[in-house]
Amino acid sequence: MRVSTVVFLFILISFQVLLAVPVSSQSMRDYKVSLKLEDESLLTGIKRIEEQSIFRFYYRKSEIKRITDLNIAFRTRTVENTLYELLKNTGFSFRQINNNILLKKQQQVAYMLKGRILTSDRKTVEFATIQINKATNSQLITSALADTAGRFNLKVYEQGDYLLKVFSPGTDSLILKVNVGDTSSLELPDIILKTKSIQLNGVTIRSRTPLLRRSTDKLTLNVEGSVYEKGEDALRLFNVIPGVRVEGKDILFRGSESVTVYVDNRKVMLQGDQLFAYLRSIPSESVKSYELRAVPGAEYDAQNGGVIINIVLKSEYRYGLSGNVSSSYWYNGSHNRMGSTFLNYRAGKLNVQGGFNYRRAPAFYDDSIIQEFKSTGVYSPQTEKYKEDYHSIGYNIGLDYNLNLQQTIGVSYNKFSNPGDISNLTTTNIDYLANAHTNSIDSSLYTSKDTRFRYTNQMTNVFYRNKLDTLGSKLDAGYSYIYYGLRDPSAIESQFLNGGGIESHPRDSLFTDTRGKSSVHVINIDFEKYFSKSWVLGAGGKYTNSKTDYSMDYRQGLSEQSSLDTLQSNRFLYNEHILAFYGTLAKSFDQWDIKIGLRTEQTNYNGLSITTGKTIGRNQWNLFPSAYVNRKIGADHSLTLSYSRRINRPGFRDLNPFITYTNLNNIWEGNPDLRPYFSDNLQLEYLWKNKYSITTGYQNTRNAIATNVTNVGDLIISKDENISDNNNVFMSVYIPLKLTNWWEFNTNATLRYTTIDIQSTPAVHRSKLSQNVWASSKFNLPGNYFMEISGSFSRNSFYGIYDQFNVAKMDLSVKKSFFGDRLTARLELQDPFHLYKPHYEINTPEFRRNVIRNKVDWARYAGIWLTYNFSKGKKKNNKDNIDAGGNEARGRL
Repeated sequence: MRVSTVVFLFILISFQVLLAVPVSSQSMRDYKVSLKLEDESLLTGIKRIEEQSIFRFYYRKSEIKRITDLNIAFRTRTVENTLYELLKNTGFSFRQINNNILLKKQQQVAYMLKGRILTSDRKTVEFATIQINKATNSQLITSALADTAGRFNLKVYEQGDYLLKVFSPGTDSLILKVNVGDTSSLELPDIILKTKSIQLNGVTIRSRTPLLRRSTDKLTLNVEGSVYEKGEDALRLFNVIPGVRVEGKDILFRGSESVTVYVDNRKVMLQGDQLFAYLRSIPSESVKSYELRAVPGAEYDAQNGGVIINIVLKSEYRYGLSGNVSSSYWYNGSHNRMGSTFLNYRAGKLNVQGGFNYRRAPAFYDDSIIQEFKSTGVYSPQTEKYKEDYHSIGYNIGLDYNLNLQQTIGVSYNKFSNPGDISNLTTTNIDYLANAHTNSIDSSLYTSKDTRFRYTNQMTNVFYRNKLDTLGSKLDAGYSYIYYGLRDPSAIESQFLNGGGIESHPRDSLFTDTRGKSSVHVINIDFEKYFSKSWVLGAGGKYTNSKTDYSMDYRQGLSEQSSLDTLQSNRFLYNEHILAFYGTLAKSFDQWDIKIGLRTEQTNYNGLSITTGKTIGRNQWNLFPSAYVNRKIGADHSLTLSYSRRINRPGFRDLNPFITYTNLNNIWEGNPDLRPYFSDNLQLEYLWKNKYSITTGYQNTRNAIATNVTNVGDLIISKDENISDNNNVFMSVYIPLKLTNWWEFNTNATLRYTTIDIQSTPAVHRSKLSQNVWASSKFNLPGNYFMEISGSFSRNSFYGIYDQFNVAKMDLSVKKSFFGDRLTARLELQDPFHLYKPHYEINTPEFRRNVIRNKVDWARYAGIWLTYNFSKGKKKNNKDNIDAGGNEARGRL
């Protein structure tokens, strides 16, 4: 029988002595056992000795179970020698008492490491991070923060070899091997941090993590320790990732593929300006790496379209208060401003975070349109102008509490809304000419659409995490609730003019009022088990319930007091249940990494039009396999083959059977009959020297949703439909070059051959060979100035299922840091040569519509950005990064 306390053992032995019962025992010096451990625990080793011997062990289980990752080569040894190997560097001693062996924790002796960190010009480096890791297995022992004089003190409790790691923003990371012997206090020589190399008493230590690292299912861009660690922000760093660029309000991969953004494994459910404002508030000094999953695996929601990019923040909390404040102003014909703050407070086991941002930035565009009806020859030049007074407020708060070293619980809440109403005005001026060869205007239509928009978007998340062992095994569980509400009333007035510009008919008036609310409940559980460092099993499940209730009133007039049009007005209810399960298995060999996964999702939905009584519904199971094979060829080469199947579901608002008017002759019609569609993705990537990459791939999509533009007379109707079968083959090349010590040049080029089969009458087959090039030059100038010039060019692309013409853009930015990098100022000049003028054409058998966007708010501006970072307290490692399970559903709102 095993006893877990030393006290009971002492009583048992004393009782035997008092009774003078003779005990037959064997010496552990003579008894032999055979033992082998591979990344296994001390407890496992003890059990195996007991199974092969007559000995029984006594110990405190709470102390023993923490010792893991032990490795012992297979051999037959005496029990004594086996225990010497087993307990080496664990701090435990052992003693035999008859056939019992007592394990006892030795009293720890502290060894102090002291030192000072300086720059190459002998200035102190404040608040540098110092870490001590075991040299044998890189296990983190402790860490500290240098004080304002650059000094640090670290304690270790065992003799032996350690790795001392020092890093600070703007310098290379340093890794130094340190031997701790009998000396209780070891004073290290001054540590000198340089840009390229670190000199330590005549020893040159060069240690820089590779900029790019390929693992089984992802490509990692290591920001920490690179030239991009200082003076950037999280948004601008997207341009460093091979194949990724920021264009306007979009983040694109390989020229046309969409990007889903995560931060610390939490999906960021913001769009456009709000997403960019949030990413700009994250300084590059806080970013550890970017993880690009061009082919997402089974552990991710199958709904994720395009690629996934996860921003991994440095895992250091500070005790006390830390955070940043940022402010910006830019001019694009209108005055724009934005401000935000982020605060983090840590005390003991509790960590509290909060953030607030405000943005006021008028939005606008100016389109020139040429429209021609082929049967009648009617030629129609048009202008469409949009102006919006946009302002929004966002805030969030989160609380994490560590129950113990293994378990964490937390809750978070965030909300985005607009104070008052967002007002926007769309004006359309349409002239009608008999044909394209005359300048005589037959008639004109002038329409103004005045909208007052209000929305709120909020999410609450509760999570639990249990770290099951030191290898990385974990169990996550969570619940999320999301609510989205809006009201969108619009007054539309149209004037009819004759050729002389005089009103020829009574004005047409229409008032529309869209009201909607959506609520989503999500429950998720995820399990990851490391059997060893080379065997990993993942499994999990997720349930999502979504309900939407949207209505749209049409009134013949310009206010909500006007008479209701009951024939057009409608209300649509939608209810959706998604149940998902997944499993993954990863295995690493000498030069091979393999990962396979399978996800299954049941989608059960139904919709009801209250006005017409029409219903829709579907209940089906779908499988989503994924597979990855990575082969390392020497130190400089690797090949990765990836495959996955994904799904794209229509947005909730796209299903509403409502008609939205831009003007009397241009409408958008919702489609409740939209169905999810599936895509298969296969790609092969070659990576050389962890920097240069060539990727080829094939993507296949069936019954994809595309906007189909048709006409009834001179009425243009846009409607999303499942009408497109797409196939594309691509090749993408990424080349980063360091031309001089002060000049870096990065470029990415993608060739893509796309074929589209449109399910129409008659059927349409189209194909294009598109080209996309992006390039950036970064200059490190004297006086700690940084300048970047970037540009992009896209040619012969598709605009949905229609034609996109050539488009180009060039941008310039200059930055400088002050006060020890606490304050960063950046000047930006976007598109100074006015190259960015998107141009597309819709060409059907009935009509041709050519659109040029002459101006858009985000493309061309000049502005200044200021960010100040502050902190008070010392760092704490091991931040938990847990995915909020409801974010996928929130994105469809």
